[in-house]
Amino acid sequence: MTRPTWLPVGLFCLLLAVVALSGCQSTSFSSYLSPRVTGRVLAADTRQPLADVKIRRVNPSAYQDFDDPAKGGQKLDATRAACTDSQGRFVVDAERDLTLLSQQTWVSVTLAFQHEGYLTLQTNYTLANVTTNAADGAPVVNAGDILLRPASQ
Repeated sequence: MTRPTWLPVGLFCLLLAVVALSGCQSTSFSSYLSPRVTGRVLAADTRQPLADVKIRRVNPSAYQDFDDPAKGGQKLDATRAACTDSQGRFVVDAERDLTLLSQQTWVSVTLAFQHEGYLTLQTNYTLANVTTNAADGAPVVNAGDILLRPASQ
């Protein structure tokens, strides 16, 4: 069995292309669907930090009943919640999506803040709220202090 004569030339061209491209700056094929959001959650009545507040991205057009447990496909759609630390600080990481042809960008993100004994708060952040970009290029929104009202008020 004889080997095709083009095989060494083809391998050489492939090797040459790999070497040439290895020195090029790579471009990202992903874009941000939502920003990184940072801030602090406080009790509205005492201004004390609240620990273990759950923060989730939500779809504002979808029906959201936070008191009714999720079922079936709702569990699959649910995003993992971020939680506040002992000082009430939180970071909700940015979300990226792989895009090859068109660069999608986010317009707004809605977050829900939940804590037992407090009313759930939903708030929206837009491109106008971006304060900076992180070292990795993610847009960052500093939400500042978020005040949760006690449910008994």
